[in-house]
Amino acid sequence: MGPEEKLFRQHYKSLCHFAWKFVGESSVAEDLVQEAFITFFREKQRMDESESFVRNYLYTAVRFSCLKYIRHERVKEKYWLQVGFKEEDDHSVELSVIHTEVINEVYRIIQEMPTACQQIFTLGYLEGLSNLEITERLQISVNTVKTQKQRGMKMLLDKLHPEFLPFIIFLLK
Repeated sequence: MGPEEKLFRQHYKSLCHFAWKFVGESSVAEDLVQEAFITFFREKQRMDESESFVRNYLYTAVRFSCLKYIRHERVKEKYWLQVGFKEEDDHSVELSVIHTEVINEVYRIIQEMPTACQQIFTLGYLEGLSNLEITERLQISVNTVKTQKQRGMKMLLDKLHPEFLPFIIFLLK
């Protein structure tokens, strides 16, 4: 057994217990202790190798790692509280994927529409503007707006994959 392995065996369990008292999770404690040993072995040639120095270094390194870990966990917790994160079940994740695919397909089809039709369709259906608001913004007649929206919807329905149709009805309400 080499000197590094001997040092590791001598201090590992007590350092893990020490770290566990800070972080409360044995797997995290073990990771933090292992990182302290790795750092020590990497920098060993620049350090005093007396028993008391090594022990103090390792305990101090583990303590600082634990405190850093705890601060990081608090920051993550605060962030998730601010953004309102909630874990989603498989069903809602699946619906999110389907919703994204439908929207991507709609945007792909809109890009194939003539420019005027694209613009009016986007303003009417995606931005939610009324026909009157579109006519005022684009300085065109209401009939032109209605015609272009109908033309755009027909193109969308013709080119959209049939399995997406129920979602389009739901999305464009």
